[in-house]
Amino acid sequence: MPLIEREIKLEKVIGTEAQIRMLFDILKTRTHNISNKVNPLLNEHIRFVRNHPYRAWYLIKMNLNYIGTAYLMKSNCVGINLISNVDVFPYVVQLILEKHKPLKEIKSVRPPFFYINIAPNNKEVKYQLTKLNAQLIQSTFILTPT
Repeated sequence: MPLIEREIKLEKVIGTEAQIRMLFDILKTRTHNISNKVNPLLNEHIRFVRNHPYRAWYLIKMNLNYIGTAYLMKSNCVGINLISNVDVFPYVVQLILEKHKPLKEIKSVRPPFFYINIAPNNKEVKYQLTKLNAQLIQSTFILTPT
């Protein structure tokens, strides 16, 4: 096992005060956002963490430092947000795939595989996904009434 793999750990989010603060600090540093166009207030963030919709949620730790977050949704969507060390992205994916299997397919609701949405300008993660031989399956657009 390469040294870098042994340095990366997934810490399950259980909603401790320290985790809530760390998740909030990490959220504030994100540069590529899909769902959060404006960062929530701290009390909104606390409410979200305590009632999160995720199947699983992790803080990503490398050595003694938190470097990001990862979550799995019941739709088999995976979110990985790294604030530093984007080169460890493949190792984080590997850890997630070792810990979890996709939920069973529900036609027109959930595919039988994990998938990742990324912001269109997130070139670093797009590059990491190509290194993993991930397959591009769709582009997503927002429709707004005129």
